Amino acid sequence: MSESIKNQIHMELENLLSRIEKITSMIVQAEESWTSHYDRNDPEDMYLRGMFYRIGDMLDDANRLLVQTFAEVVDEGVLIKQSNGRYSFHGRELTSGEPIEYLVQNDDGDRWALSRIGHNAGLLPRN
Repeated sequence: MSESIKNQIHMELENLLSRIEKITSMIVQAEESWTSHYDRNDPEDMYLRGMFYRIGDMLDDANRLLVQTFAEVVDEGVLIKQSNGRYSFHGRELTSGEPIEYLVQNDDGDRWALSRIGHNAGLLPRN
C-alpha cells in the first residue's frame, strides 16, 4: 500500500474516532433517560431505540479497535511457556483474560493477531 493512502486512511480513522466517541456518548445519554426521548407506545420509536443501542455496541467495538490501532507499543518480547503450563513475559506470569497481540508467521505472510490469555480448566500438559 502506498505511503500516501496509508496516511489518508490514518487521518480519516483519527477523525472517525472522535465522531464515534461523540455518537456513542449521545446514545448512552439517550438510554439513561430513554423515556424522555422515546415513546414506548410508538413501535417506530422502539425500533429506533433498539437499533441505536445495537449500533452503539458496534461503535464501541470500533472505538476499542481504533484506540488500540493508534496506541503506542507497551512492550515487546517472546512469550515463554513455563513448566506449570502458564505463559510468562519478561519474567511476569500472565493471568487468564490478559489481552495480548502476537505475530503469526506463516506462508501467507506475517500478521499481528489480538487474543487473550486463557486457561485449560486446571489441566496440566502431559510430559
